[in-house]
Amino acid sequence: MKKISISEAINANISLDLKSTKEELVLEWLIEFKNYLLKNNIATFGDIMPSKKDISKLLKISTGTIQNAIKIAEDMGHFTSKQCIGTMISDIENKENNIKMFSKKDKAVVEIKKFLISHSYEENEFIPTISEIAHEIKTSTNTVRLAISELVMQGVLRKESYNKKFALVLNTKLKLSDKEKTAHSDIKNKNLVKILKENIKKYLQQNHKTGDKIPSNKFFTEYYKVSIRTVNSAMKELNKEKFILSRRGNYGSIFLNTSLKEARSEKSMFMSKPQGKKDLKKTYNYKWEFALDNIKNYILKNHEAGDKIPSMKEFAEKLNISVTTVKKAVYELIQQGVLFTIKGKYGGLFIVELPQREDSYTWLAINPDYFED
Repeated sequence: MKKISISEAINANISLDLKSTKEELVLEWLIEFKNYLLKNNIATFGDIMPSKKDISKLLKISTGTIQNAIKIAEDMGHFTSKQCIGTMISDIENKENNIKMFSKKDKAVVEIKKFLISHSYEENEFIPTISEIAHEIKTSTNTVRLAISELVMQGVLRKESYNKKFALVLNTKLKLSDKEKTAHSDIKNKNLVKILKENIKKYLQQNHKTGDKIPSNKFFTEYYKVSIRTVNSAMKELNKEKFILSRRGNYGSIFLNTSLKEARSEKSMFMSKPQGKKDLKKTYNYKWEFALDNIKNYILKNHEAGDKIPSMKEFAEKLNISVTTVKKAVYELIQQGVLFTIKGKYGGLFIVELPQREDSYTWLAINPDYFED
C-alpha cells in the first residue's frame, strides 16, 4: 500500500458550466484520475489517493466540495475511506465485506422520488429547488444536493439553464421499483450503525465464547471497511444491550452474549466455580477490584472490628500489585464504612466493621449445585 503523489494528477483544470455542479465535475475528474493510475500501473487497489487538501489546492475548489464528490465516488464503489489512513482505491467489482447498504444520500434519493410521485410531477416539468425539497423531506440541503447529483447521473433528472442559473427538470416518468420500495422500508427502520451492530453480534457469536476479550474497535473498522466513529457508535449500542462490557484502558471489551436464554446480570454471569479451568470473573474486574476482594478476605480471616491492618505498601507486596491500585481499593472500603484512616506516628488503617461478602452469596445463589460438588 502506497500513497499517490498529487504530482501524478492529470487534467488539473476543471471548466465549470451551468449543466453540472462542482461535485459532479470533481467526481468525473476523480474517476478519470483513478482509471489513469490503474491503467498505467502507477497505483493498484488499496493504494491511497492524495489528500483532500492537496486535491483542493490543485483543482482550486473547496475541500467541502472535494469531500462531497469523494462520498459519491465511495457509494459508487470507486473508493473506501478509512479514518487516519485516507481515501483508498477500491475494486468496483469486488463487494466483499461491504455492509454499507445505504447512506443518507441513498435515503434522500428514495425520499425525493417518493415526493415527486406523491405530488404528481410529470415528465419535462420543473421541480422545486434543492432547499424546498430539503424542507419537504426533512433532510439537510447538502444531502439533498448529493442525492440530486445521483438522480441526474441516473437520468431521472436533468438540468436546464434558467435566468443564468440551472433548474431541475424531471427527465422521465417516475415509478419506484420493488427493490427501491424494499430499500425504502429498510431505510426507515435501519441505519448503518444498526447494520454494523448486527454484523458484530454474529461475528462474536461465531468466533468467541462468553467471557472472552473481543477484538478492538480498530479491528472491526478494517474488517467491515467503515469509519471508527461508526464502530464506536455500534459498540455503545452493544454496551447498552449488555451484549458486551467495555472496560477502560488495556482491559478492553468482554463478550457477555446476553442473547443467551440462561444469561443473567453482568456480575452473576461471571461467578464461575473457583476450581474451574478458566475463572471468567478475572476478565470482568479491574485490578483494584481484585485488590478489594483480597483485602476483604484478609480482614475476614485475620481481624476483628477495631483492629489495625497492614499498610497499603504491605498489601501491595503481598498481592504483587502497585500501591496506587491498593489505594483505590482502600478508598472504596473507606467509602463503604469498612475502614478509616488515622494520620501520624501511631496512625494507620483501622477496621470500623467487618465487610460483607455479597459476591459469595450471589455466586451461591445462582450455583446451588456447587454444594453437591
